[in-house]
Amino acid sequence: MDTLSEHLKKAGIQKKLTLFAVFLSLLSFLLITPLLYVQTVSLAKSQVQLFGQTMNRQLLGQVRQPLLNEDAVSLQVVLDNLVMHTAMVKSAAVFKSDASLFAESLEHSPTLNITRHEIFKQSLSLPNAASWQVQLSLDPSDINRQIMRIFWSIISVGLALCALLLYWARRTGKDIATRLQSLSACLPGDEDNAEDDEISLLEKRIEPLLLKPATIVNEHALSEPTLESCYLAIRCINLPQLQAHLSHDNLHRVLKRFDDIIATTGELFKGERLSGANNCVYLRFVATAGDSNFLLRAISSHLALVELQREQASDEGAGLILSSALAINTAKTSIDANSHCQFMQDTATETALQQLTATSRLADPWQLLTNEMVKTKIPAEAGIYFEALAGASTNSTQGSEACLFTDLGSEQQSLFERQLAYLRNQLSENNQPHWQHSTSSNPLFGAIES
Repeated sequence: MDTLSEHLKKAGIQKKLTLFAVFLSLLSFLLITPLLYVQTVSLAKSQVQLFGQTMNRQLLGQVRQPLLNEDAVSLQVVLDNLVMHTAMVKSAAVFKSDASLFAESLEHSPTLNITRHEIFKQSLSLPNAASWQVQLSLDPSDINRQIMRIFWSIISVGLALCALLLYWARRTGKDIATRLQSLSACLPGDEDNAEDDEISLLEKRIEPLLLKPATIVNEHALSEPTLESCYLAIRCINLPQLQAHLSHDNLHRVLKRFDDIIATTGELFKGERLSGANNCVYLRFVATAGDSNFLLRAISSHLALVELQREQASDEGAGLILSSALAINTAKTSIDANSHCQFMQDTATETALQQLTATSRLADPWQLLTNEMVKTKIPAEAGIYFEALAGASTNSTQGSEACLFTDLGSEQQSLFERQLAYLRNQLSENNQPHWQHSTSSNPLFGAIES
C-alpha cells in the first residue's frame, strides 16, 4: 500500500486525473448498475401483472353472455380471437365449477415454452347460479425485452459518458501538465528528475523565491513592530587599487555591475541597502516576531555576492574582492518613539556600522566573520557551521569571540544553489552583453590571487 501511495504521489497530473476518472467511473458503474438492474426487473414484473389482470377482466366481460346462453361456439370464437390477435396471450381457457375444461384456445408455436408463462385465473359467477373459472396464459418475454432494452440503453449512455470523462481527464491533465512544465522551464534550476511530477518540479524551481519564516507567526505578532535586525557589511578590499589602475569608464562599469549584483541579491533575500562608506556597503535584514530567518538571509546574501562577484571578476579580468562581517543590531528598533528620538537611533546605527567595518578588516578575502551572538541565535538544526577564531574578537561586542562562517548544510546548500541560479538568470537579463555565466568551479571561500 505504501509503495502504491508513493507511486501515485510521483505520477504526473495527466495520469492522476485519468486514474481519478477511471476510479469514479468504476465506482459509479458498480453502484448504479445493480440498482438499475433490480429496478428494471421489478418494473418488468409489475408491467406483466398489470397487463395480465387487465386482459383477464376484459375476457370476463366478453365470455359472460356466451356462458349464460351456454353457447360453446360463440365462446370458442371469443377465445380464439383473443389468442390470435394478442401476441402476449398464449392460451385462454374456461373451466366449469368442477374444474373440467369447457372451452380452450391455444397458440400453436414450435417455440412455445410453457414453463416461462405467467398464469392468471379469475372466477365468474352468473345470475343462474353457475360458477365458472377463466384462465389466461401470458408470455412476459416481450415486456421483459422492452424493459431490458431501456436498461441497456442507459448502460450504453453511461459508458459513453465515462469515455467522455476519461477523454476530458486526459486532455485537461495534459494541458495542465504542459502549462506547469512551461512555468518550470521559465524558472532557474537544473532539477530534471523523471520521478518528480509537474507540481513537485515547480515547487523545487520556485522554492528559492519563497523565503518563508522559520516559524509560523500569528496575527497578533504580524501587527507588532520590528523586534530584531542584523547588519551585513561588505568590504571592497581592493577598491583603492582598482581606483588607481583602472580608467574611469572601466571602474564605473565594475562598480555599476556590483550595484546590479547587490540590488538583485537584496531583492531576493529582502535586504535593505543602507549606505556606503569606508570602502564598505551595508545591508540591513529585518525580522519580525517569531522570525529567525533573517540571519540565514544575510548569510545567503554574502555567499551570493561572493560567488557572483568572483564570476564577474573572472569573466571581465577585473573585479572587486570582498570580505564581510555580520552582527545583530543590539539597539531595539521597535522602542517607543517617546523614549528614543530619531537622532539617537541614527547615532546608534552609525556606531554599529563603524564597529562592523572594523570587524570586516579582520576577514580574509571572500570570508564572513561574525560573533558568538549570531552563532547562538541560529538554531543547530538550520545546518549552518561556524569556526571559532582563537585570539580574535569582534568590536561589536566587547570580549565576544570572532567566528568564521565555514559551510552550509546539504539541505541549505541545495536551496542556495537554486537561489544562485535564479540570481544568475536575473542578471543575465540585464542589458549588459558582457555578463556571462561562469564556467569556473564553485568555491565560495577561496581568494582570487592578485
